[in-house]
Amino acid sequence: MTMGKVDLKIRCIFFFIIISVQRGFSEEFGAHQGAKDILLQRVRRQSKAAKSVLKVTDYHVRCSVVSRYAHTTIQSSVWNQLPVTKEAAFEVDLPSAAFISNFTITSNDKVYIAQVKERSVARKMYDAAKKQGKTAGLVATKEREIEKFRVAVSVPSGTRMSFSLSYEELLPRRLGRYELTLGLRPGGLVTNLTLDVSIAERTGLSFIKVLPLKTSRLLSNTVTGESEAPASTQVQQNPRCARVHYSPSLQQQSSASSKGLNADYIIQYDVELSDLIGDIQVFDGYFVHYFAPRGLPVVPKDVIFVIDVSGSMIGTKIKQTKQAMSTILGDLREEDHFNIITFSDKVHTWRKGRTVRATRINIRDAKDFVKRIIAEGWTNINAALLSAAQLVNPPSSSGGTRRVPLVIFLTDGEATIGVTSGDFILSNAKSTLGATSLFGLAFGDDADFPLLRRLALDNRGVARMVYEDADAALQLKGFYDEVASPLLSDIQLTYMDDQAFDVTRSLFPNYFQGSELVVTGKVKPGVRDLKVSLTASGSKQKVKVENEVLVSNGEGNRTVLSMGCPGGMDGIPSFVRRLWAYYTIKELLLAKLNTTDPNIQKLLGEKATNLSLKYNFVTPVTSLVVVKPDADEIPTSASTTTVRPTTTTAPQGSNTDTDPDVDQIATFVSATFSPMPGVTDGPKLWEAAGLLDVSTSIQLQRKDMEVVKDYDATYDNDLDYDSWDESASNPLLQIDEIATVVLPGPPPPSILSSVRVFSSSVDGDPHFVVQLPKLKQNLCFTVDGRANDVLRLLEDSERGIMVDGHLMWAPSKQDVEDRSRTYFDQITISTRGGTGVLGAIMITLSLDAVVLEGEGQDTLHTNQKGSVTRQGVMVSMESRDDFHQSCWIELTKDIRFLVLFHHYRHPSYLQMAHLGFYITDGQGLSLSTKGLLGQFQHADMRVTLMKDPRDTLHQPSKEGVLRWGVIHMPITLQDKTLKDTVRKGHLGSCWVVPKAQVERLLGHPYQSYVVDHL
Repeated sequence: MTMGKVDLKIRCIFFFIIISVQRGFSEEFGAHQGAKDILLQRVRRQSKAAKSVLKVTDYHVRCSVVSRYAHTTIQSSVWNQLPVTKEAAFEVDLPSAAFISNFTITSNDKVYIAQVKERSVARKMYDAAKKQGKTAGLVATKEREIEKFRVAVSVPSGTRMSFSLSYEELLPRRLGRYELTLGLRPGGLVTNLTLDVSIAERTGLSFIKVLPLKTSRLLSNTVTGESEAPASTQVQQNPRCARVHYSPSLQQQSSASSKGLNADYIIQYDVELSDLIGDIQVFDGYFVHYFAPRGLPVVPKDVIFVIDVSGSMIGTKIKQTKQAMSTILGDLREEDHFNIITFSDKVHTWRKGRTVRATRINIRDAKDFVKRIIAEGWTNINAALLSAAQLVNPPSSSGGTRRVPLVIFLTDGEATIGVTSGDFILSNAKSTLGATSLFGLAFGDDADFPLLRRLALDNRGVARMVYEDADAALQLKGFYDEVASPLLSDIQLTYMDDQAFDVTRSLFPNYFQGSELVVTGKVKPGVRDLKVSLTASGSKQKVKVENEVLVSNGEGNRTVLSMGCPGGMDGIPSFVRRLWAYYTIKELLLAKLNTTDPNIQKLLGEKATNLSLKYNFVTPVTSLVVVKPDADEIPTSASTTTVRPTTTTAPQGSNTDTDPDVDQIATFVSATFSPMPGVTDGPKLWEAAGLLDVSTSIQLQRKDMEVVKDYDATYDNDLDYDSWDESASNPLLQIDEIATVVLPGPPPPSILSSVRVFSSSVDGDPHFVVQLPKLKQNLCFTVDGRANDVLRLLEDSERGIMVDGHLMWAPSKQDVEDRSRTYFDQITISTRGGTGVLGAIMITLSLDAVVLEGEGQDTLHTNQKGSVTRQGVMVSMESRDDFHQSCWIELTKDIRFLVLFHHYRHPSYLQMAHLGFYITDGQGLSLSTKGLLGQFQHADMRVTLMKDPRDTLHQPSKEGVLRWGVIHMPITLQDKTLKDTVRKGHLGSCWVVPKAQVERLLGHPYQSYVVDHL
């Protein structure tokens, strides 16, 4: 390969994030051109990428913050000093509220420029690339509050390659501060690594603080007041601006990790703001209004805590909820009134009929009530909301002190009893809650976040995800802190005399201490003084303020350039204009998410698309396309012509159709979505993707917006067996029930389609299916594996048998980005010999071959039929064609395994060749058999059905409790596409174990099943 040629190739690397909290986005994209390969993708931090042996020569992070609006550019340069072509990776963690605005790759003066295209145009380019045999992929993954952007490029020997990514975001104010988070992950030790941040605030800085490097997403209650900034940090500050410079030496980098920095650099600051009406800045016909008054008295609140205590909350979740509630109750002010409602299939109210004052005695009694909470039963969301509405005291109409009514509603599931229709629940809540603000907390992946989001939007509140993690209690407490101190309600910001237009939302239900409300819009030509009016309700009286802002020549903003921060406006020639576009796009997308009228959805989508293209933003309605430079700019092998690198300003997007013959290197579709501050804290990425019509040809299509259960979240479209069963929409290799047939050996191909022999299996991502013999039904659960881990699937020390599986990474699905996906790409089956019943044998199964070792070695290729027997162990390979392969292993007459080889004729980005392991006959395994799958071989598990007392028709229950010794846990009967033969897929039932209960079922943490090697 010549030095000038760059290979671009897309592939989907899988590992898991998710990467949502309130914001999310991550994408993968790619395609390869001729001999050129480029990999563009977004992956989760958990993925274990291949070690880079290329030298990262430079890594620079530059961020300019002007009045909260941040423009960040990350540049990385690598040099291939090796004699062979090697892959270089460029990886950036983005705040999930950010919009990418530019991306370029430069190699030996050849420039690959990213352009923002309307989604359908990018789709045509993507499809054209596929037709030409180029590998192109779309992927979206996310992590908590972070999305990951990753590009991998093949770099020829002697070539220098540089990457540049720019993104923009508006920093929200929370708990009295703004927080800027910049990822530092160069992928190795870098001689020339710098971070430069400039912050310019017109009203002045009240403080600025650089936190220690953060290597974990988990929250911490550790006091950081006296913590020191990272070594080599320099901070320069004057009243209105600050500059932060960070340039760690190689020694300082290696002290953090021998592999280089892998952390977040965090800067916190706040601004001075003395004017009650806020800070209004006007520039080039656009204005932004920051409203965050200080010094107002806190308005007492009527707060109802509504807590889900259904069976799915058993274990860690209810423990963390109790812990958070105890702290929250202790923080209530004595002027506040409160009550507690717990609900499952029944609703219990702590103090009947009213809220009570937060006195010491009442707080003590409430904490005792919380301690006694027991999780059990179903989930009646409607009844809980109606009970809360009866308790809320309306605002007083007299001249006395008023109280702000709040409902904090926490659930980890969907409505399963009583009124279960989302539309009815929404209607009932809206008609009874009145002026109450409802804040929805969705605890874990199984919660009905779309319903909570709509409830919050309809009822003056916000919705937030609470992640199932060690810091869940701190997440709950942190959210409460944000809404604990209401200062104003019913805030209306008005721009009088029709002087402004295209104004974003200006009516807000509440303003909480430490937050900020933002309005932006356009000012009519000729207006010299913008008249602004504020009306709101305070603790004891109405507030009304009017003010005028000088517009002429944009003097207010031009002063920013002379605040003593040179370069403070770098990359943002007019930050107010871009901020208006950024904010307006998010509001349009939010409005589209929350309307059911298709005509309105179309109109809102078109407006958001046009703005995204005009300002070159990668949003949920646009795509980023990396295009090959024009032919006359590309030097031939004998040419010395060079191309100048482009500037950081990205080219404008285009609505025109793309010539299918145009050579594109890669495309990707953004599914970023972050809602507006004060409106809602955002649907998860999969939800936004589904509602915003993210490309359907290679992504999961959903006809409804119900939350995906933890089991079927990764089953849909995981496998595609083409002609194996054309009638099956989602053929999956799973188990339905065991047959009584006992085979003398591996069955011949002629009867494979009719024999039902599986008793338990692990396949896909890893999906486990265990037969419940007495019920003739299955127990299903999913284990979130980690790439490159080796799992002990089965270990029988008495018989001397071990089965291990090696996990490879795969891309996350767009609707469940916060789940990792991994597949088995190698399985080993070994017998130890010696005192064991069997001889010493090692069988290694990979995607290409089966190797049998023991007194010699035999190899069976997976694309050929054949069998071999060694020391009594028989291995038989069946291969109908390149896509239908299976291997039968008979250790003894009563111990037989089956391994399936999954390949695809036309794989989507989700589909990766992998292996599935099935125990077809385990009667000969001893009672001491262990392992992720083996421990269930002789398990005596029972299911007790939970009856709905309101069910007069005696319908079969779909809720149950799994009983296995001392283990009791809730499970749900769900329909799954199962495969209980080698070919035929069909719809069957599975008792699904909630993800949060899987560790209890296994009896040990995931890590205890990980072994050092195959």
